Amino acid sequence: MPARIRPTRWLAALLVPIGLTLALAAPAQAESGARPARAARPAHAAASNGIAWRELTARQKTALAPLKEQWPTLSAEHQRKWIALARNYHRLSPAEQATLQRRMSDWAQLSPSQRTRARLNFGEARRLPADEKRAQWEAYQALPEQERERLAQDRPKPPVTAAPALRPAPPSAIARPLLPATRPADGGTRDIRSSVPLNRHTLLPLRTAPDTVDRR
Repeated sequence: MPARIRPTRWLAALLVPIGLTLALAAPAQAESGARPARAARPAHAAASNGIAWRELTARQKTALAPLKEQWPTLSAEHQRKWIALARNYHRLSPAEQATLQRRMSDWAQLSPSQRTRARLNFGEARRLPADEKRAQWEAYQALPEQERERLAQDRPKPPVTAAPALRPAPPSAIARPLLPATRPADGGTRDIRSSVPLNRHTLLPLRTAPDTVDRR
């Protein structure tokens, strides 16, 4: 008896869009093989703020019914993608139509962060072989609803590394300014670095009062 396939955690968050693609792949392939391909005619031109629900055709409204409440919040790009996915809805069997709309309902219930996560990782999922994706999807569908929710929420997250804390340098590591040596009247050299007082905060030489001048 073959071992039961269990979906991986990272793939669980992607299985809703993958399931939609698989549900529509077979009718689309059958249609392309039966007659030559032709350019798809857009139902309506997209407005600057997207396609209004009232602008959809009756068939499109029937296929996209689970997304009616969220439709105004979708971008024009996502609206066009959903319209393209639902293009073959009327060619599906009643059972397949119910399955497809259930997938749409599942997607509509995802939080914005879960949708973003699915879009970011969808490219990685597309590299899987078609048979493996289908097996993962079937295994995911066989799980209880609570287990599916746990897999979607329990996806491993990248570790967050904190920046190292700044520590003050020890006094011994602070560089002290070098003072030039002075030349006395006798022609020798005298190092005044040890005789000039320094400011303990700035480590600069302290200014001394000028010598008084005897004006007598």
